[in-house]
Amino acid sequence: MTDWVAIEATEDRRRRALDLARAHDRWVAGGESPKRRATDVPVREVIQRSWARSSAAGLDAGRGLAPVQVAEDEVSRRWEEHPLSIAVPILRGLLDDVGDEDHVALVCDADGALLWLDGQPALIERAKEVHLQLGSVWSEQAAGTNAMGTALAEHHALQVFSAEHFTAPVHGWTCSAAPVHDPATGALLGVIDLTGDLTTAHPHSLAVVNLAARTIEHQLAATARADPDASPMPALTVSALGRDRGVAHVGGRRIELSRRHTEMLLLLWLAPEGLSAEQLALEVYGESGRPGTVRTEMHRLRAQLGSAVGERPYRLLGAMGCDIADVEQRVRRGDLRGALARYPGPALAHTEVPRLVELRDRVDDALRAAVLGTGDPDLLELWLRTPTGRDDYEASRALMVGLQREDPRRASERSRLRRLAQQRRVA
Repeated sequence: MTDWVAIEATEDRRRRALDLARAHDRWVAGGESPKRRATDVPVREVIQRSWARSSAAGLDAGRGLAPVQVAEDEVSRRWEEHPLSIAVPILRGLLDDVGDEDHVALVCDADGALLWLDGQPALIERAKEVHLQLGSVWSEQAAGTNAMGTALAEHHALQVFSAEHFTAPVHGWTCSAAPVHDPATGALLGVIDLTGDLTTAHPHSLAVVNLAARTIEHQLAATARADPDASPMPALTVSALGRDRGVAHVGGRRIELSRRHTEMLLLLWLAPEGLSAEQLALEVYGESGRPGTVRTEMHRLRAQLGSAVGERPYRLLGAMGCDIADVEQRVRRGDLRGALARYPGPALAHTEVPRLVELRDRVDDALRAAVLGTGDPDLLELWLRTPTGRDDYEASRALMVGLQREDPRRASERSRLRRLAQQRRVA
C-alpha cells in the first residue's frame, strides 16, 4: 500500500476504522505531533501532515463541519464559467465505473468550494448531513483533513478513509480525490472526487478517479488546441501565501522553489520593467550583496522556469499569476470570504527582504482591516483561524461583541480572549 492509498482491497474495513478512531482520539487528546507515535499508530505520513495543518487552522476535531459559504446563484455562476464544467460526461462516467448507488461524484474548485455533484438522490441527502453539498468549502483550512482538501494541499491524488478525516462527523465516509491542472500552465483548476460510506473503500476507486483526472486534462488540452484564440491563463503562476518557499507552475510542471528564488521571482513581479543584477543584489542582500551571486542564482532559476524569465535586465517575459494578487484583488472588491478562503497565512513569513516584508504586511493589514471593519462574526472567526489572526486580541474582542448570547462559540472565544488579555498584561 502506498502513502496515497488508504486501504488494501482485502483489508478488514471495520478493524481499520477502529484502529484509526483510536489513533485519532489519542492524537486529538494529546495535542502532540502525530510523528511522535508513528511507530505504534497506523496513520499514513500524508494524513499526519494534514492533521497537523488542520490543527494549526484551529478546527474543532470533535464537531467541525465544512462551512457552507457560497450562495446557490454564485455556485451556478462559478460552475458555468469553470474549465471543468466541460467534463460532466467524464464525471458521470465515474459513477458508472464504481456503481452510482454507492457513491457521489463531485467537483471542487481550486479553493475547495463544491460546485457540482451527482449520484443517487438518497445518498446525496445523506451527504448533506455532513455538509457535502453545493456551496460548501472543503479546503483543509475550512474543513480539515478530507480527500478533496488534502489533494488540493498536496497536489496529489489520494484516499481518505474513516477517522483519517480530521473532524469526527465525517468518520463514516471514505473519499478518493485527484487534482486537475491546466495542461498548458500547470495551474491548479480543482479536484474531482468519489465519496461513499466505509463499505465502498477500495484502491480501485482512487485509480478510477486518477484516470478521470488525466482524461479531463487531455480533453482540456484538445479544447485549447481547437480554440487557439481563447484567453490563456498566465504561463507562470506562483503560490507564496502560507509558505516560506514558493511553488511555481509553468509548462505543466510544479516546481518547489527555494526561499531565495521565491524572493527574486516576487521582486521581478513587483518590477515589470525588470531589475539588473546589481539592483537585485541590493534588494535581496543589502549593501553587502554581490551581483555575481545574483547571476548564479538567476541562472539556476531560469534553468527551472525556462522562457518565463529573461535577462539584461532580469524580467518576467509574460504575465505571472500570484496568489498574493488574488487575495488583494478580492479584498478590494469586498469579497472577504473569497479572500480568507485563499489566505493560508502570510507570504514568506521569514523573509527579511524589505520590499517583500512591506508586501507581506500590506496584504495582512488590508485583509485584517477589512474583516474588522465588517464586524461579521463569521468573517472574524475565519480570520482568527489563520496563522496571522490566531492571536489577534482586537479581532477576538470584536467576535465576542458580535456573537449572540446563546451562540456556542462564545465559550471558546471567551477563553481565547482571556488568554490574549493576560499576554497583553505580561507584555
